[in-house]
Amino acid sequence: MFIGRMCKGTNFIGTYVAAIAIVATALMFQGCTNKRDFNKAKFNGDRFQVSSAEFKEKTPVFYSHMDGTKEIHFFVVKVNGQMYSYFDICNSCKQHNLGYRAEKTFLQCRNCQVAIPYEELKTGLGGCYPVPLHGKEEGGMYSITLSEVLRGSQYFP
Repeated sequence: MFIGRMCKGTNFIGTYVAAIAIVATALMFQGCTNKRDFNKAKFNGDRFQVSSAEFKEKTPVFYSHMDGTKEIHFFVVKVNGQMYSYFDICNSCKQHNLGYRAEKTFLQCRNCQVAIPYEELKTGLGGCYPVPLHGKEEGGMYSITLSEVLRGSQYFP
């Protein structure tokens, strides 16, 4: 009788352990889905504008703009008090169209995992650095022209 209970208990424990393993695996893969969230870029006439004061240091905000059937992704980030913008794609990994993940002190390519410190963004060329997107800060507003954003359509599938 004790052996029967032990076996039943063992089956229960085995089933319980298997269920925990399945849930843990599902959660692990859910964290690796590369899901990206974008704000819809809102244009005032032919300009995308955001308040510079609303940006936290080294905290990029990601945007998207639909150009017909093509979605163009970009981000704006404040580094050492200066505003910068980049397309959310790099020359090396553009065929994968995975963009970047924002971390506390760096951006990380979602494809090859290269980490780029925020301070190096404006001086980086080629490789896994993001493609620059020309913007201008004036009177507390950072703006990017629609034509400049549309230039990014060449990088996205």
